[in-house]
Amino acid sequence: MASHDSTRPLGSLFTDVVSEITHLFQTELRLVRAEMNEKVSRVANSGALIGAGAVILLPAVFILLLAIVRWLAVAGVPEQWGLVIVGGAVALLGVALLMKGINNLKGSALVPQRTIEQVRADVSLAKEQV
Repeated sequence: MASHDSTRPLGSLFTDVVSEITHLFQTELRLVRAEMNEKVSRVANSGALIGAGAVILLPAVFILLLAIVRWLAVAGVPEQWGLVIVGGAVALLGVALLMKGINNLKGSALVPQRTIEQVRADVSLAKEQV
């Protein structure tokens, strides 16, 4: 509130309070939009980098897995069993990574925490002023 003039009518003071609260919440909405855009941009950029890394690493993983199967064959394990063992281990690793990634995206990963805290502070301040 800019001034504390005691001669102003109550209606005028109430109008000013409502106007300032409206302006405050409009500002908070702009903050929410900016924060969400920042988070979505970060997720998109991270996803692109993860995708590019996966495409580049995929041939290397296949070669290394075949090398493990060959090593098991040299160690005396039949090649078919080596393929089953390596395939099962890779499948378990893939499922674990997939579940971890899904859990990271759930919950509060994309919630605009700063804005929520600021809105709570603004609401408490508005309650004190009214």
